[in-house]
Amino acid sequence: MIKAVSKALIKNKNGKYLLLYRGDTHPNFPGHLDLPGGEVESEETSKTATAREVQEETGICIYPNGLKKLFVKQYKNTKHVLFEIVMDKTEADISVKLSWEHKKYRWMTLSELLDTNIPEGADPYYIDVIDYLKHLSET
Repeated sequence: MIKAVSKALIKNKNGKYLLLYRGDTHPNFPGHLDLPGGEVESEETSKTATAREVQEETGICIYPNGLKKLFVKQYKNTKHVLFEIVMDKTEADISVKLSWEHKKYRWMTLSELLDTNIPEGADPYYIDVIDYLKHLSET
């Protein structure tokens, strides 16, 4: 059976993206950069799962209808969906409250995000998100 995971690329009014750093005890890719999101539960759509996961991991309340699908990618037995939401607030107006899964967060410009060093053995999904953003920035 294929598991579904959805993530959110949260962009603020100033064009900065919210990136999370996984905690050192996270079971997958500890310490690596991450986007808020997680597994889609059986009764959920990928949009409602994204909204729930964003709230659980960051304390930010978003509405599923405000999410725009950017791409879908399958890795072995997991289908990943990436959504974007643009918030009409600056980072100073957005209160982030991290869950146990993440140790810190940072708002980054697209340029900063694309220049970030990707560690060896990084999550293939995260690498694909960066590649997707690089492609967008070139068009």
